[in-house]
Amino acid sequence: MRITTPKSKNAESFYITKGYINYKGVSTSVIIRKLGTLTDLLKEHGPTRDDVMVWAKEEARIETLKL
Repeated sequence: MRITTPKSKNAESFYITKGYINYKGVSTSVIIRKLGTLTDLLKEHGPTRDDVMVWAKEEARIETLKL
């Protein structure tokens, strides 16, 4: 699993996604969990974006172990 961070004009969001091959043989991905927006996560997990990324990667590792 990996962290994706789509950016819009107003916010940057953090998602845990999983890539897989669908029944047609095409590579695709699915969102496993929405972690939140950068402004919300900065309040809880650190003063910088790098701190939020460290936390998000740890959450992705935990989700991988659950599967």
